[in-house]
Amino acid sequence: MTKQQLLQEIRRILQKEPDRMYSREEILNLLGEKGDDPEIESLLAELEVSSSLKESRSDVYATCRGGTVYYKWNR
Repeated sequence: MTKQQLLQEIRRILQKEPDRMYSREEILNLLGEKGDDPEIESLLAELEVSSSLKESRSDVYATCRGGTVYYKWNR
């Protein structure tokens, strides 16, 4: 899968249950067959950074709780 396709898959997962928060590990497990972990990790890191920028109107909200990063669809 291309980087863009993996990003679309991540967004699709988050949109499926917009009120649920997914941990980084859950997303890696869900996408394990579709891409390699380092590539998925890189995309998740990019989403995390973009969600923290105020001027960014990111569709994804990322937060860290107890040392684990969680992602949620930002409606």
